[in-house]
Amino acid sequence: MSKIESELIRSAGFAAMTLLALTSMALLVPGQTKRKLKYILAADTTIRVRMNDKLSSKNAKIGNSFTTTVVTPVYAKGVEVIPAGAIVTGSVTHVDRATLDRKLEGILEIYEKFVGDDPRETPMKIFPGMHYTMGGLWIDFNQMTSIPGIFAAGECEYQYHGANRLGANSLVSCIFGGFRAGPNAVAYAKGLQAMTDGNSHFEAERKKQQESNALMMSSDGSENPFRLWRELGEIMTKNCTVIRYNNALKETDGKIVELLERFQHINLSDKTQWANTSVIFTRQLYNMLQLSRVIAQGASLRNESRGAHYKPDFPERDDAHFLKTTKASFAPDADEPKFEFEAVDTSLIKPRPRRYDAAK
Repeated sequence: MSKIESELIRSAGFAAMTLLALTSMALLVPGQTKRKLKYILAADTTIRVRMNDKLSSKNAKIGNSFTTTVVTPVYAKGVEVIPAGAIVTGSVTHVDRATLDRKLEGILEIYEKFVGDDPRETPMKIFPGMHYTMGGLWIDFNQMTSIPGIFAAGECEYQYHGANRLGANSLVSCIFGGFRAGPNAVAYAKGLQAMTDGNSHFEAERKKQQESNALMMSSDGSENPFRLWRELGEIMTKNCTVIRYNNALKETDGKIVELLERFQHINLSDKTQWANTSVIFTRQLYNMLQLSRVIAQGASLRNESRGAHYKPDFPERDDAHFLKTTKASFAPDADEPKFEFEAVDTSLIKPRPRRYDAAK
């Protein structure tokens, strides 16, 4: 078996790139050696890796640590699509234990703790995961959000990255954003008038939050918030990672609306007043549901492919229509997000395609 020239198109995006980075392995397909293959890692699929004596040759050695082979994928629309239900594994079982313990003991122990398998003896399960958020809170050039007095810096704000963060550029939003936000927050606070009515604002907000918690804890519905959370995770992983189809995004938004309705009928298993983590989790679940609608609806409005946002039906970047930032705000009267767009200033540096198949 030979290594194929696999072309990881943008549809694979972070999913495939993360997978390759984690396992240091290339994609191999038995019996497929003469043509380039395009791979889509759909959100609910992974690659099945196996050790099979029936293959035409032994497993190929990739890098210094990992070996792998991949079952022949199925075909759809001329693109290789890995069948759902398959798994990816990265194996270090061919490396002696002493070497593994000397070089990788910490990370292998973490894997063993969470998965329950000893990776020195059993191939590790690999699944692509998100490691950075492209977007965040809107801020101005002083790092202040749309709420006066609230400043943001770091990964929680949107300003320094487009649809695909450049390598190591998180330091920009972290360090530069911090240098801007800190002094500006101090200056803003010093410029405020002293409060004349004591703690009335604080007391009013505390009462509001206490009433919200009491309403949650007194709810006697039949819905388990942890089950709602799992269903939300499943539909978002299926339809809202790198690869996006408009019909699937519409399906996702409809499912989230259903989950929001079911959220009104929750029942907390823990109703104690002290250290109640179920209340904290459930409060954040509501935020997750609303933010998930932002992701699904925002993706459906952008009919192009850009960075970590790939639509097979619109495979090219479309600067003429979408060289702009998607902005979402919450409309409490409608209990749903509303959207607007903000143009990106490219007067100093003209945009160009980001190419991986050509010399700079």
